[in-house]
Amino acid sequence: MTDVQTVYLAAIAVALVLTATIQIGMIVVAIRVGRQVAATAEELRREVKPLIEKAHRISDDAARVTAIAVVQAQRVDRLLESTTARVDETLAIVQQAVLEPVRQGAAVASAVRAALTAFRAWRHHDHAREDDDALFVG
Repeated sequence: MTDVQTVYLAAIAVALVLTATIQIGMIVVAIRVGRQVAATAEELRREVKPLIEKAHRISDDAARVTAIAVVQAQRVDRLLESTTARVDETLAIVQQAVLEPVRQGAAVASAVRAALTAFRAWRHHDHAREDDDALFVG
């Protein structure tokens, strides 16, 4: 082997050792970063787990509150419906109780007016006759 070949062979060997050293260093760094990522993920999981549990409890509570609110809204709706029906019935009864006597009273008042008008007309007719008799010369 010649000196040039030996130099090339030594350069190749140095490059190969340098490449292997860099690759081993990268593998060591990757392992460390992997461990740090795993530790960070575990810490994040520990910190987020209570938040997720709280979110589930809040969600469950909200579902219960919603169910209660729906039941209460239905109760209020039934109460309003019942109250409206009762108010309508009461108003109908009151209207009938008030309007029927008013109608009867109006009929009586009309009858009294008609009687008074007839009586006045009869009196006026009687007075007119008396006046006519006084003027009669016979």
